[in-house]
Amino acid sequence: MSPEQPQNPNHDFDFMLKDQPPARRGLTMPNLPRPALYGLVGVAVIILLIIVFSVISGRKGGNTQPIFGVVARNQETLRVTDLVQNQLQLQNPQTKALAATATASLSSDKQQLTAYLATSHTKLSAVQLAADSDKATDSSLQAAAQNNGLDQAYVSYLRDALTRYQTDLKAAYQKAGPKGKAILQAAYDSAGAMLGSPPLKS
Repeated sequence: MSPEQPQNPNHDFDFMLKDQPPARRGLTMPNLPRPALYGLVGVAVIILLIIVFSVISGRKGGNTQPIFGVVARNQETLRVTDLVQNQLQLQNPQTKALAATATASLSSDKQQLTAYLATSHTKLSAVQLAADSDKATDSSLQAAAQNNGLDQAYVSYLRDALTRYQTDLKAAYQKAGPKGKAILQAAYDSAGAMLGSPPLKS
């Protein structure tokens, strides 16, 4: 009788190793219940909608770059008006009233425009505000003051400055968003009203 062959100790467990699928590698979706999966999909959709809305809102806001030029023109006109009011001393009561009106109107425009830019997280630097500064204007007005012609020189300056201001406002209006358009239109109308006043109209 031949000696018995040693049996494979794991022979009895062969059936457990057969037909086993290979182990999967890489990323797999977690085996979550349906309500949890629906919740994840919902969150993803909300995030996507927020991104799309932000992009659309940014486009509707319009281009604020042209408004920089408007504010710079406004700032320079205010600076020169302050010069003739407080340093060179206008003489004609009508011209004084005109300068006071210009200061009030332009200051209001500047406040609204800078507030509008702030909604776009944009703040003008001192250099940008002084972009239209022209010291030659100061020299010209000082010479006019010495020759008793300051009032007429300022009226001529303001007429030209407001005309250019309206041109800048019109250009900025074309590229602004709805809120910006309303502010720019109001500023344009205000400048037009001043240009139609007797001292500037003549």
